[in-house]
Amino acid sequence: MAHRYKLGRSSKCSLLVDERSVSLEHAIFIDHGDFLKIEDVSRNGTWLYRKSVKRKLQKHTVEKLKPEDILRFGFYEQEFPAIEILSEIKKLRLPVGSQHIRCPIHGVIYMQGKKCPQCPD
Repeated sequence: MAHRYKLGRSSKCSLLVDERSVSLEHAIFIDHGDFLKIEDVSRNGTWLYRKSVKRKLQKHTVEKLKPEDILRFGFYEQEFPAIEILSEIKKLRLPVGSQHIRCPIHGVIYMQGKKCPQCPD
C-alpha cells in the first residue's frame, strides 16, 4: 500500500518548505517503498530537471520520479534532489510495532484506535 506525504508551507504537511512562492500544500509524494511518484497541486508549479531537460509538471498528473531527478517548487531557487526527498520520507515511515498509525490520505500520524484528525466524520 502506498502512503502519501504532502510538501508545502502548511504545518499540516509532512515536508515543510518555508518559501513564499511555495503553496500551503504544493505537491503530494506517493511512497511506493523503493520509488516515489509526485503530483503537483500548486499555483506556482513544480519543475522537474531530468538529464538536462527542465520542464514544468502538469498539474494533477502523477509522475514517477527517478533517483537522479531534481525538483524545484514555485519560484524558489533551491533544488531538491528526488533521492534526498525519498530519504526524508523514509525517516517519516513508522517503525514496525508502533502504536501510531499514519493516515494514507493525509500523512498525519495519530494513535491507534483513534481516527485521523483531518479525515471527515
